[in-house]
Amino acid sequence: MLRPPDPGRSRAVLLGTAAYTEDPLLPNVPAVRNNVRDLQRLLTEGRPGAFSAETTRVVLDPATPRDLGLPLLEAARQAEDVFLVYYAGHGMVGPERRELYLGLAKSVADAPSFTAFPFQGIREAFLASPARNRVLILDCCFSGRAITGGLSPTHVHEPLIDQMEITGTYTLTSAAANEPARFQDGERHTAFTGELLLALRDGIPATSAAEVTLGALFRHLKRVLPAKGLPEPQQCGTDTAEFLILTRPRRRGRRGAVVEPNVTGPPGSRDGLLARRDLGRRRGEEGQTAEAIRLLSEVVPDLTRTFGPDNPETLIGRINLAYWTGREGDAAEALRLSTDTVKDMTRVLGPYHQATLVGQSQLAHWIGESGQHHEALRLTTSVVPDLTRILGPDDRETLIGRGRLARWTGEAGAPAAAARLTGELVPDLSRVLGAEDRETFTGRLNQAHWTGRAGGAKPAVRLLTTLVPDLSWTLGADDRHTLISRSRLGQWSGAAGRRHRARELFDAVVPDLSRVAGPDDRETLLARSQLAHWTGETGEPESAVALFTLLVSDLAWVLGPDDRVTVVSRARLAHWMAVQGAVGDAIRQFHAVLPDLDRVLGPDAPETTENRLLLAHWRKKADRRFKRQIFYGAGTSGGSR
Repeated sequence: MLRPPDPGRSRAVLLGTAAYTEDPLLPNVPAVRNNVRDLQRLLTEGRPGAFSAETTRVVLDPATPRDLGLPLLEAARQAEDVFLVYYAGHGMVGPERRELYLGLAKSVADAPSFTAFPFQGIREAFLASPARNRVLILDCCFSGRAITGGLSPTHVHEPLIDQMEITGTYTLTSAAANEPARFQDGERHTAFTGELLLALRDGIPATSAAEVTLGALFRHLKRVLPAKGLPEPQQCGTDTAEFLILTRPRRRGRRGAVVEPNVTGPPGSRDGLLARRDLGRRRGEEGQTAEAIRLLSEVVPDLTRTFGPDNPETLIGRINLAYWTGREGDAAEALRLSTDTVKDMTRVLGPYHQATLVGQSQLAHWIGESGQHHEALRLTTSVVPDLTRILGPDDRETLIGRGRLARWTGEAGAPAAAARLTGELVPDLSRVLGAEDRETFTGRLNQAHWTGRAGGAKPAVRLLTTLVPDLSWTLGADDRHTLISRSRLGQWSGAAGRRHRARELFDAVVPDLSRVAGPDDRETLLARSQLAHWTGETGEPESAVALFTLLVSDLAWVLGPDDRVTVVSRARLAHWMAVQGAVGDAIRQFHAVLPDLDRVLGPDAPETTENRLLLAHWRKKADRRFKRQIFYGAGTSGGSR
């Protein structure tokens, strides 16, 4: 009964109005843009996605009913299996018949009939669609009451959910007929869509299902949203659409068919299979990691079926797939794939086969990326001498292994030793691979990083001042290495006391990273954190608070609440809140984040110790400032500033 949509015969239209230009009674809802874009990624990515990228349409900030209606109607007529429509934005109600209207960029609150999109248009599009199942998800309010944080300022006194009961349609809404939808300034998503996206991406807690269906999604949202003080979602017209699979969550230890011997597929010749495998590796080396994963995911089952699971060619394909999966950002999956593959390599090829050693080096790397820095250091320390002995000191994999050894040495708490190791490695990289090889540039970048981490901010600036032009002329201004080096130059310039230069550098590099690497890339988020910090350090704490508030929500969504950058940014937000004057709120924020700093970084980590001292500093000031209020209650003079 459970089934995903047929991507080729299905259509999805994701609608959102975030910016309202004509009426101050309709405030902007910036989170709507993230709602739409993140939902698009979740629906189209995966193995395979529920919908194809080619047949998923995004319409952001439509200005007129035509801008929304025509793409909607076109997709409706093309859909044969599943037709899904999502809308987020302001919901308005007509003054006479109380019919629902969807807000547009040029909507006027008291003239929805002339300036907004009538819900009747959704009905007509659904009725015009030959799709087997039609799915509607609405994140807007029906009530229309003017409640702070609501998405609609108008009033309604009768239920509208009946308007959506179209035969063959499943409807999921963010609130009942008499309640507003909710959003909060500074959050990445609106409240309803935020919970919906978390369930689609991470799965539903306390369930063993490997997929998220519409029915399971509704039951989950109905349980968690009211528990957080949010409106209870509604559904109607379940039919068979309740069993549609929208996603296979990526954080549930995916068990793809990449190593199964009985996967079907075209046999292909030996040379053809190896060429496909090598093409995948080359695409990864060219920076097309997603394409590398696609190609390798397709060829590994064919290698397994044709050559057998223990054939060296199959094992090499598997370790390549693991590597590029990690490079694409899924370190947990890379660790799982590498662990399985290295175990098989050791059994079949022996512990000292060159492919096994390369696999061991990669496995140690993904162990480190998962946060186990000391274990990564132990394994890398063990494998580098074997790489040197078997492959030779000048082999590329040996040199890469030495770079990893330096990194995990630094991450394990010895940045000075890491700086020394990278300083010794860079001349060898330049001699063997060439001064303009990407690994050589990576070594120079790492040398600057660990030099700065060891306390040499000014030497790090000198190294980066030389490196950035070399990267820009050799690899290009938009190359990832160039942009990261510019970001690191900003970081260490600030640490060296040049605060205004640091801010200027980050003001310039953040838009470039966002454009080239994407707004959710880790390096983009790191640069945004640095920009917020140096904005505060240059005398603008209010702007720093605004930047950190927006950033923390994005970090929690993209990197996770327990990522180092997330918890450190939360602590920095608390500090700048206090500097800005909101000392009481800052102290509560410090108390909330310190246990997470202890757990994620350790009680003796510099960031943990520093923020514990900051809490003591601000507590001392606040205890004096709010003494009367603390002892005699909030009714006395003074406030939580």
